Amino acid sequence: MAGGAASDDTSGAVADINVTPMVDVLLSLLIIFMVATPQQNAQMPINVPAEAPQQSPSDPDAMLLISIDAAGKAKLGEADLSDDYDAMVEQLKANKKLQNDARVAIDADPKVSYGKVIRVMAAAHASGVPSVGLASDRL
Repeated sequence: MAGGAASDDTSGAVADINVTPMVDVLLSLLIIFMVATPQQNAQMPINVPAEAPQQSPSDPDAMLLISIDAAGKAKLGEADLSDDYDAMVEQLKANKKLQNDARVAIDADPKVSYGKVIRVMAAAHASGVPSVGLASDRL
């Protein structure tokens, strides 16, 4: 047999490949590459606007806003919305800008109940608006 442990070779030399130095070199290279690679969680520069754009209710390019006051009264822009769900859906369907833009934001007073906000959101979805968002104050 050639190269095995039961060889008749009396010189005592081992014919197997010694992988220890190769493993040492590969581990050293691995450590070097790990230290040399850039960090993935490094901060990337972003451009944040200095001031948020202000939109007035009469701006034709502004997103429509449904505001709900502390008493629970909803308004679409300047127009009052009905408290009746079906009438509210019909009012939202009748608004041409809302149907053309297909998006609306809801700005509710913190004192308004969660159910009232969800009801207005559901009415907006039922009127065919696919994108209903929540407006927030700047932190």
